[in-house]
Amino acid sequence: MGKKIVSAILEQEIASAWEGHKADISRSNYDFVFLREQDFTGVPEYVLHIIPRRKAKGLLLGDIWVDAKTYHIRQIVGVPLKNPSLWIKDLHITIQFAAVGDMWLPVSLDAIATVRFLGIYTLSGLNLAPVIAATGAPNP
Repeated sequence: MGKKIVSAILEQEIASAWEGHKADISRSNYDFVFLREQDFTGVPEYVLHIIPRRKAKGLLLGDIWVDAKTYHIRQIVGVPLKNPSLWIKDLHITIQFAAVGDMWLPVSLDAIATVRFLGIYTLSGLNLAPVIAATGAPNP
């Protein structure tokens, strides 16, 4: 049952992504606080604290790691500002991004939730990016 509840919550998060710019990491949705600069395997990054401007579904309170050269978000770690369900007491989300073909996409998601009366559940998704077909490859 706990897995079903966490899955439903994550489906809500995916649905919120389709709603448009309401949950974008942008100045219209967040205030940003510079925390530090660091190197990730030789690549300089900025670490920023993100604070939602409103208490809305899909907005996270947490930190983001941004590539200092391309300004692509590499990772988001946070907690929803608005609890996604009565069943969930705590929900911690980590999303990692990477280049897939010519696009910058989420490639992994980890969610750890404390489900009331059921305990702690972890949901992990790796390689969330769609498979990109090679150009010029024949169709089956």
